[in-house]
Amino acid sequence: MKTLKTLKGQEGFTLVEIIAVLIILGILAAVAVPRYIDLEANAKSRAIDAGISELNGRESLVWADRKISTSGWESDTITFGKMSKDLGSEYVWQAQPAPDADNSPGTIKFKGGDTITIYRNKSASTHPGTWRRNL
Repeated sequence: MKTLKTLKGQEGFTLVEIIAVLIILGILAAVAVPRYIDLEANAKSRAIDAGISELNGRESLVWADRKISTSGWESDTITFGKMSKDLGSEYVWQAQPAPDADNSPGTIKFKGGDTITIYRNKSASTHPGTWRRNL
């Protein structure tokens, strides 16, 4: 009989409360785990976008430099040739634009991720060349 008196005075969680907490944790896990798994792929995709933005920035700077030089803008081939092409050791980038051709393809990859095809519109005396993912 002593044991019954001890149990009556104790308080704790009921089985329903414990099950409710487990259900809530299960729902949170079902939402969070897929997002965590896609985190690396999303980060690599954003890094590719950053690399493309870097290429566009470099292209614009070289174009502007050529435009204000004493010789002025000469050609797309010269503008592209003067652009720094090193994006860093994490990137693998290959592009050989065809002279005077829009939508010249190239490829870019970040940290062993997927190889993405990128396209370049040529520069002209009125605008710098631009890079993008899709045609």
